[in-house]
Amino acid sequence: MNSSRKVSKGKRAGVPLRGKCHRVIIPRTLLIALGLVCGAVGRADEVTGTNSVPATGGQPLWEIGVAGLSSRLPYYRGSDEYRTYTFPVPYVVYRGERFQADREGARGFFYKGPLIETELSVNGNPPVNDGNGVRHGMPELNPLIEIGPAVRVYLHRGSIVKNVYLEGAARVVSSLDIHDLGVDYQGVRGGLGLVVAGVKPGPKSPWTTGGRLGLDVADSRYHGYFYDVDEPYVLPNRPEFHSDGGYSGASLSGWLFRRLGDDVSISVFAKWDNCEGAVYEDSPLVRTKNNITVGAALVWKLTESKTKVRRK
Repeated sequence: MNSSRKVSKGKRAGVPLRGKCHRVIIPRTLLIALGLVCGAVGRADEVTGTNSVPATGGQPLWEIGVAGLSSRLPYYRGSDEYRTYTFPVPYVVYRGERFQADREGARGFFYKGPLIETELSVNGNPPVNDGNGVRHGMPELNPLIEIGPAVRVYLHRGSIVKNVYLEGAARVVSSLDIHDLGVDYQGVRGGLGLVVAGVKPGPKSPWTTGGRLGLDVADSRYHGYFYDVDEPYVLPNRPEFHSDGGYSGASLSGWLFRRLGDDVSISVFAKWDNCEGAVYEDSPLVRTKNNITVGAALVWKLTESKTKVRRK
């Protein structure tokens, strides 16, 4: 694949040129925090064990607390630039029957059966500035908001390995301009994952672990948001490029969780992303085929509801 074939498709509508990134530092920091809290490597109920039901009446309907987060992650899949974020952020957990909110994000359930669940899920991704590397001089990328249906099919439920399931999702993606509150459509993305969650390394182990193997796809507009190079930003080492729709890459992630007390817990996680064979692989903005994300979170629950619920 070469850039000349890509150019023949015509220019995709480019992202408007933004001002310097310092004008939205506070909102950006908040959105990055929310993006990390929304689960870089898995669902919060698996990482923290919140699907388990205590014998004494269940779990609080809602919880409020604060999480101290630290994570090193790439600008985007295929980028050779990384950033490390460390900061506290508040969190809210709500365990309703048809609506739930936790560190994965907010979601509403259409159907919950013994083996199949369908839901409307909401997720997000942090912004990307031009950096000092391959994107230098290009428009900064605003944070993304994703919403769409998802389905989970359980393959196994047990005591040693709590859950094994397949999950599929398709989400509409929009970018949010914090400066003028504009929302722009940025395509559709989807994926399929195999999740093993709630695994106890040993009968008396204080740790719970899990993992996920995933494959992602997206349309040309979503890929173009990250990987297109329009004519005004062409350089000798950065040729014009326009993305196709199709395969986006694969990921393998894992996490460890331990409760340190009734109100304090800790989790660590790691994720490997690979874009070998992705439709945007030849973009000049792709500088590596493999990325590693690592992070940790110390969670402190401040208060909770007196109303208890039992989630199966």
